[in-house]
Amino acid sequence: MRKHSLLYAGLGLVILVWVLNFIALTFYFYWTVGWYDYLMHFLGGLSIGVLAIWALKIENRSLKAFLVAFVSVMVVGVGWEIFEYLNGLTFSTESYKLDIAHDLIMDALGATTAYYGATSRSQ
Repeated sequence: MRKHSLLYAGLGLVILVWVLNFIALTFYFYWTVGWYDYLMHFLGGLSIGVLAIWALKIENRSLKAFLVAFVSVMVVGVGWEIFEYLNGLTFSTESYKLDIAHDLIMDALGATTAYYGATSRSQ
């Protein structure tokens, strides 16, 4: 994928996440639609992954390139979970650990999708 296309795709995904977050907060989707948070974490991982791949100029597939992109997304994902905890945005204390696990799994799936999509061999 061309570098400018990757940047535009990443920025488009960030705007999509922003719009979907605005809609979710307006209509209480995070509290009423069980899967919406998973979607947002997947799209967040995807957008951060695409932007990390663009910023780090990753072009070819390798284990090292995958790990760099993956770890970049997971650092942001763990940082987000810490932010949620410190700001009291954790509403379900009885299943909080399970929620964190689901969120980080979706971040990881987004990162993996970004890596394989952005480094496709059909460039």
